[in-house]
Amino acid sequence: MAMLVLKNFCSSSFEECQVQIQIIKDLEGRYMGRVVFENLNSKENEGLIEKYRIRNYPTMIIECNGVEKERFVGLTQELFLKRALDKVLSECK
Repeated sequence: MAMLVLKNFCSSSFEECQVQIQIIKDLEGRYMGRVVFENLNSKENEGLIEKYRIRNYPTMIIECNGVEKERFVGLTQELFLKRALDKVLSECK
């Protein structure tokens, strides 16, 4: 089975990140068991910040089996994240 991950890169100094984290929490219940959600703090994950070339917060990356499929930069509505997750879930085998 494919491994789908949503990585949410945030910084506690950005108010938008607090809103985005709540949106992500709402999605976790809907996609439980099908998507792994990772909230990654900018201070604790400098290596990943560099690896994924994160320049702005929040940034969400959806991966299938370690391959980036979608990227959202800035505060993103739940509807757009749902659409992207559903699309990647249907394509990712």
